[in-house]
Amino acid sequence: MAFCSNCGNALLGSERFCAQCGTDVSAKPSAAPNPNAPPPPPPMQPVAATPVQYAVPAQSPRGFAVPPGPPAPVPQKHSGMMGTVVVLAIVAGLGYYYYAKSHPGTNPSAAPATTPASQPAAPAAPPPPGQGSGANAALVNQQAFDAHWQEENGFLVLTTAKWTNNSAVALNSAVVQCEQDNAEGTDLSQYRVTLNGPTAANAWSSYSNIQIGAFIASTAKVNCTVVHVKPAS
Repeated sequence: MAFCSNCGNALLGSERFCAQCGTDVSAKPSAAPNPNAPPPPPPMQPVAATPVQYAVPAQSPRGFAVPPGPPAPVPQKHSGMMGTVVVLAIVAGLGYYYYAKSHPGTNPSAAPATTPASQPAAPAAPPPPGQGSGANAALVNQQAFDAHWQEENGFLVLTTAKWTNNSAVALNSAVVQCEQDNAEGTDLSQYRVTLNGPTAANAWSSYSNIQIGAFIASTAKVNCTVVHVKPAS
């Protein structure tokens, strides 16, 4: 058996380099290991390979040829048609001239005048609270109305109301107008509601939870007054 002359590692006899230290053993094999030989170096650890980055060369744009399209058509001369158009224009101008001369003060190209549509008349303003109108004005002025109000789900609601008929006539119904005012006394909105009777002469009727209309957030006061009555038949 042969041994490496450098580290004393046993050799198979067919290798060229020592598998332990890498010494060339193909020329001078040794029959016995050298006791004075230095200890073999530790086996080399494999080193991971680091990938190398290569920049991709920019590709230069390539030109390309565009095949020529079909030749543009050559416009043909229409001398005969152009002459016909000129003649027709002259005839039309002469016809308009003689028509205008024989119908002075008229313009056939002018559009007929249109009568502006009448605007709808503005609705009549309701009578002021506490002042009746028509044949029942005296009866209206003898009515009294008291109510407590509050806002519920965005609506103005009269929680309790009392209609007093101070006249000598029994009334079948009354129309009450309520207006919402802000803190400065400005009228914000007006709503009307009908109270069904009958309410006898010098008597009163009570009501509850009457929904008037949409409530305005800046409302500070609500004024309700009877503006119309219907006598009992």
